Amino acid sequence: MSSLINDIHAEDVANYLNQNRQFFHVFPNLLDELSLPHPKTGQEISLLERQVYQLREQRDRLQVEIATLKDIAGENGKLLHNVYTLSNALLSAQSEQDAVDVVYRVMQETFQVEFVSLMSWELPNQSLKGMNQLGISQQWAETLKSTLRVGRPACGLVENEWQKGLFATSEKMESVCVIPLGNHRIWGVLALGSPVDRFKPDLGTYFLEVMGEMITQRLQRLF
Repeated sequence: MSSLINDIHAEDVANYLNQNRQFFHVFPNLLDELSLPHPKTGQEISLLERQVYQLREQRDRLQVEIATLKDIAGENGKLLHNVYTLSNALLSAQSEQDAVDVVYRVMQETFQVEFVSLMSWELPNQSLKGMNQLGISQQWAETLKSTLRVGRPACGLVENEWQKGLFATSEKMESVCVIPLGNHRIWGVLALGSPVDRFKPDLGTYFLEVMGEMITQRLQRLF
């Protein structure tokens, strides 16, 4: 008998119980005798106490997940409202100059972006205040254009030379977002800068893409 017991391993018991789920229905009194280590203190507790602990852990995790989902929903709702504000203002703009002014105003006042710049590689068919030219002789500007893709905003940290070129300032920025403008070719960008890590590389870009499309459609006739 002792030899048989010695040949039984924990895995064997676990497999047996897994294959015979009715075992504790036949021997329910064994449940009262079970003791398990507390996950944090290591002290022995009953099966019921362990189950209560696990339920509390699950409840706490669910509360965190629900709170996170509420935050995401609230943030997305705010972003949607801001995008609607931009769309409505662009549609109401009476001229291309008004549209350019709208972009700066909404980005700064509604989206609370500290640094905003509209830039173009191509020469617009009319001179507009706020639509700045990216020099074709500047290596960084050509590198930037070659790395961008139509309809795909890029976020993260860029070199100081790029920051100075995009925003005409030497103020330090922790993150930058570059939104390409153009349908079949990129003729310009909307550059957004922040002194904090706001525009992270893994930032969701759906709303940024929508804004890029709206601005492109409103200013496309200039190019």
